[in-house]
Amino acid sequence: MIMDNLDVKEWIKYAEEDYAAAIAMAKSLGNPYSPRKVCYDCQQSAEKILKAYTIARGNILNKTHNLDLLLDECVTHSADFESLRKICQPLTLYVAITRYPPLMKVDESDMNQAIKDASQILEFTKSKLKEMGYEHNPE
Repeated sequence: MIMDNLDVKEWIKYAEEDYAAAIAMAKSLGNPYSPRKVCYDCQQSAEKILKAYTIARGNILNKTHNLDLLLDECVTHSADFESLRKICQPLTLYVAITRYPPLMKVDESDMNQAIKDASQILEFTKSKLKEMGYEHNPE
């Protein structure tokens, strides 16, 4: 099943929304849930934008939260994605450790790094998608 242009744009939109939610939550100073929720939303943003790219390249949607596996698919189409390897690995951890107790605590420094890493993945992948003619244009 190959997704069409609209579906790819929807994946981009959702990735952007998850990142925007992370930024908004990070700005909620004093909110004790911020680091955990921000890290999760950052992982979700990265996951969705990598899925958008693989779908745009004609791949079947891989139902995984593992950013390394998604990155492997991206690398088969563009070796440039390998530059994201180091920042995908820590973000992948946030799928489980931020949602289920008592695996691990995350703090403000983890949150700030997750924001930086998610931004890099999002912007890099969006530039690759734009080269292919895919771009989310908010109305």
